[in-house]
Amino acid sequence: MRKSEQIISTLFGGRTLLKGVFSKHLNFILYIFLILILYISINNAVEKTLLANYRLEKELQLLHAEYTRKAAALMQLSQQQEIEKQLRAKGSDLKAPVNPPAWIKSEP
Repeated sequence: MRKSEQIISTLFGGRTLLKGVFSKHLNFILYIFLILILYISINNAVEKTLLANYRLEKELQLLHAEYTRKAAALMQLSQQQEIEKQLRAKGSDLKAPVNPPAWIKSEP
């Protein structure tokens, strides 16, 4: 049996645990595993937060586009000619004023 085969069989055969090689460093090995688990947990939490942030940014962009579209439609509806068209379509006899409004100044 070659030396490399002997090392592999020693590691995977469980003889190393019986000899106490790992038991000397068990605290350090557990510490490393704890650090790895903590690192993975933090990494998953950060990825989840970034994904939620990305989704919220996309939703914000869609809401902003919808707001802009609705604001433009409202601006068009509030024009005097559009209001007159809507009133005529509903059968109203209201007309636009002939004389535009004027400021009334009061003397103190």
